[in-house]
Amino acid sequence: MNPVEWLKAIYEVFGLPYPRASLVLVTIFGAVIFFGIWTFAAKHVAKDQASRATPRQSTSSSSIGSASTTGANSPIVPGNGNNFNYSEPKQPPKDRPASKKD
Repeated sequence: MNPVEWLKAIYEVFGLPYPRASLVLVTIFGAVIFFGIWTFAAKHVAKDQASRATPRQSTSSSSIGSASTTGANSPIVPGNGNNFNYSEPKQPPKDRPASKKD
């Protein structure tokens, strides 16, 4: 028997006498199957993403070189030969009111 014949036989036994109840049961069964497949896929995707996002570990201990800064309250930025200038931003000149000409 092919699958369509099996489906027709099952529907004749359960679907014809109880059409609404069988529709509800088939809907619930389909939702459970879909939920299972979706959850299975989500677990595999999470596992793949976790394996890609392995934390980087430093194998060599490199020392941080000197850094120079200028300006008051300037922070030190670590690095090799970095220069960092910390100062107040330049403000544009304020417009002067036009003088009256007599």
